[in-house]
Amino acid sequence: MKKMLIIVSWTLLSMQVFSQENRITLSSGYAFTNIEDVSTNAAGWRINGLYEFNPMGEIFAHGLSFGYIGTTATYTNLLNTTEYKLNTFPIYYAPKILFGNDKMKGYVKGALGMHFSNYHRNGFLGELDTNDSGFYGGAGLGGMYQINEMIFISAEYEWAWMSNSWYKDGFMNTITAGIGIQF
Repeated sequence: MKKMLIIVSWTLLSMQVFSQENRITLSSGYAFTNIEDVSTNAAGWRINGLYEFNPMGEIFAHGLSFGYIGTTATYTNLLNTTEYKLNTFPIYYAPKILFGNDKMKGYVKGALGMHFSNYHRNGFLGELDTNDSGFYGGAGLGGMYQINEMIFISAEYEWAWMSNSWYKDGFMNTITAGIGIQF
């Protein structure tokens, strides 16, 4: 009797492993941020990769995101012109709450992780080039449209706060669109 109970328990637990959905999404889009202590905004682009799994097709999904954000800005006043270039590599845990039907789903997500950044400033006061890392955290809102059983497209807005020890902390905003595979 104990053997039968153990066999049935293991069988039911292993069925849960096969009922999860896995997704890989590649996306790209527009990024914009404000450079502190300067009256200008930086703009650029973002590429992003996301692996996530959705246990048993429920409303909660867990993901691991990594990407690149590149922004530039030029500030001009009466005396000089200063150019800024910010390159950021965020890596973070991305939990999602999904809602909707099988064909079209919306979601709210979080972002909790870290970033590695390069800050370059060139202007009248000289040139500054530094690397830094820090906390990366934020939230996002998006949607997915299922094209067929395996392929979907997505669109997303993400707001994030990045802390730095050397240069100023800042907010990063991104709007992306992407394509994904569900297996």
